[in-house]
Amino acid sequence: MSDAAQIVDEEVVYIGRKQAGNGKLAHWYRPLVNGVLEEREIGSYKPYLSVPVGAIVTITRPADEPESLFVRGAHGPRLTGSWQDTAEISEWRTRDRAEYQRDANERRVKRDLDGLPDDFESAIDILGKHFSRLNNSQRAALMTLVTARILRY
Repeated sequence: MSDAAQIVDEEVVYIGRKQAGNGKLAHWYRPLVNGVLEEREIGSYKPYLSVPVGAIVTITRPADEPESLFVRGAHGPRLTGSWQDTAEISEWRTRDRAEYQRDANERRVKRDLDGLPDDFESAIDILGKHFSRLNNSQRAALMTLVTARILRY
């Protein structure tokens, strides 16, 4: 059997990073079949290739293993084009940047607040429960009050 008969090429469009089901940041792709972008999204914790949002990447899979793909070498992912819908690319870029910033902020907060006592977490939960019952002007006033009280110490 020839090498070409054992592999399958697919095109995907890189749509950027966003949170996976487990909370981790993943790289997301949408299959491009006969020039039509599918709604289905495929996530990967490692990017197939370092490319900008909107790039068309050709990936190669073993024919008998549809969940696997070649990650390097002659059959590794390769840049083969760019999606032409600039409005859609702009939307993907905006979401990509927002998701990256959200993830970076969460990691920074987790790192900076690591080791705080449990009663601190309980106090924040109590404030959050009360905060959720307030209207916008009351929320703004409470935030000002809490910030002022905390900064007095």
